[in-house]
Amino acid sequence: MRRLFSLCFALLLGLTAGAVDRVSWEITPRVTAPGQPFRLQIIIESDVILGGAQQAGKEIRPPRGMALRLSGQIVRSDSNEATINYSGVAPDQEGEYIIPAFNLRFARKVIAVEPIKLIVSNSVTYRRSAQARAELVIPDRTFYVGELIRGSILMRGGEEEAVVASFGLESMAESFSLAVTGDRQPLPEELGQGMQTTFELTPIREGESELALNGTMLIQGATVNPFSNNGRDRPFAFRRKLTVAHVPERGRPADWSGAIGTFTAEALQVSKDKPEVGEPIRLRAILTGTGNLDRLITPEIPSSEQWDILPAQERRRSSEAQRFFAYTLVPRLPGKLLTPAIRFSTFDPLTKQYARIEFKPIEVTVTGNAPAKVDLITADPAAPADLKKKTVTGLAPPEPRRTSALLLGASSTALAASPAFWSGNVFLVTLLLVLTGVVFTLGYLAAHPEIRIRRRARAILRTSLTAAATAHRQGDHHAFALSVVRALQVGSAALLGAEEAAMTQSDVERALPGADRPLLDGLFIRAYGERFAAGAPDAPTDHDAALALVRRLLALL
Repeated sequence: MRRLFSLCFALLLGLTAGAVDRVSWEITPRVTAPGQPFRLQIIIESDVILGGAQQAGKEIRPPRGMALRLSGQIVRSDSNEATINYSGVAPDQEGEYIIPAFNLRFARKVIAVEPIKLIVSNSVTYRRSAQARAELVIPDRTFYVGELIRGSILMRGGEEEAVVASFGLESMAESFSLAVTGDRQPLPEELGQGMQTTFELTPIREGESELALNGTMLIQGATVNPFSNNGRDRPFAFRRKLTVAHVPERGRPADWSGAIGTFTAEALQVSKDKPEVGEPIRLRAILTGTGNLDRLITPEIPSSEQWDILPAQERRRSSEAQRFFAYTLVPRLPGKLLTPAIRFSTFDPLTKQYARIEFKPIEVTVTGNAPAKVDLITADPAAPADLKKKTVTGLAPPEPRRTSALLLGASSTALAASPAFWSGNVFLVTLLLVLTGVVFTLGYLAAHPEIRIRRRARAILRTSLTAAATAHRQGDHHAFALSVVRALQVGSAALLGAEEAAMTQSDVERALPGADRPLLDGLFIRAYGERFAAGAPDAPTDHDAALALVRRLLALL
């Protein structure tokens, strides 16, 4: 009996040991030319029912210069076999390229795929002119933290292939903020048949960083049939080293608020050139140019003896090259008045110089009479003499109030003194007060969106402090830096009235004057550059000092 049990156990072990996943792959063509498209097919046989692979295109990390994208899966829900297909484009230089090992995750099992070799050789016959191809267009110069960089992907058709669409442009480098501004746009006629995708980049830290852009274009035969959908995907990938610096501190104007670009004061407009005293008018400044228009802070205009200035409207951009700054002005005096001066400083990345932008004032003829001067008398006899009487300009004497004789009678007095009157109406009075408070609060928040923004920022900062403390205890330096930097970006955006998505290290320094720059450098590198830069900072992060920066922002909010 014991021998029989041992035999069964050995047989079971043998069956279990034989239940090994079989993974094979095939590259077509086996040897490719530089820049030539290829297909990678991975075939899996397992001991379990696999189903569809999850995130099959996210796990794989192709080597530099190679584009590789998931193109489809062949799998049955009741089968233990699966075929995963990828489309790719070989690097432009010949050599042997290794696709690192990666995992394919199925519902019941994780399948490990061994490294895959791709051979690229100039000996392979390949006419690149016959194939569709993609080209990265971006300026070749030093950029600045917070600068808006405009670029494009040009996808040109070849003699045998036409480009009919593009999609999925993404950045794999967290040192840059990416925004796609135009997709599936036809190429200009002078560039031939094809499509283009335009985008904007914003560097968020200084240093040399690698820009990584991936996307896919849809191609068909050179003779495009509009009624056919038999196109095929062709990925593209670009890697470009970009040098990013901070704007120079030398010569930086005190009122510079982060504007980087080439701008022109286009026009200044008023809604009415002949208002009356006390009549509000609209003042609109139009700024044109190229640069980070969306991140400009509206220049402040102080009130004066001639003008009352109401808070400016939220800034907006009517087009890629134009921005409006809107103000409400209330004239205090009659006569010919000049609109207040609107000035601010910018940094031109082409000339590497700071510039002064100024809108030329407009003459406005104000009619009417100057407001009366009214003496306000305090009701407190014990108040100091200088507080009992104060002259205020701009208030007219109040008109006599007309009161109904019915309310002055004895019957009305008795009614008001009646307990039944107050007990019956206390609920209505309370409800009225509550509703009035709610309406006032909502209206106030609507008129002052900065209150809502700062409230949200405070909540995020508190959450980030907790997350950073937890990451510090667990020894996760990357998570700690990411939590702190996230808090600094959100808090600085709320203080500066800017967008959070592209808040840079320079913006944080403007929000926190005197902040330790080496500390910020280390935090931003650990948060956004550790996986892409040559390495992390040599010096360890001062965790207490980093958390103190967040608490300082929290106090300012």
